Amino acid sequence: MKTRVRMVLPALLVSAAAVLGVGVTVPAVAAPQTAPSLRPLADGQDVYRGWYFTKETCRDAGDAGIARGHWDNYSCAPGKGGFLHHLWTNR
Repeated sequence: MKTRVRMVLPALLVSAAAVLGVGVTVPAVAAPQTAPSLRPLADGQDVYRGWYFTKETCRDAGDAGIARGHWDNYSCAPGKGGFLHHLWTNR
């Protein structure tokens, strides 16, 4: 009985791992990061800085950039669906 368990159990674990996708995986090829095809909101705000999940975090990042002297003004534009906000700055 013990030899059957020793033979069957590893086979079950390997098949379960294959079904669940826990086994060997092929690494994904990283796509180059590019800015989304968005247009700036106002003249002079043509530097895309990134996206944020909420408008408040976008504003926090914009205010932090002004405080550090990285840019003079910013705008947070809502993305498609309204759940992402894109930070645009003047420099």
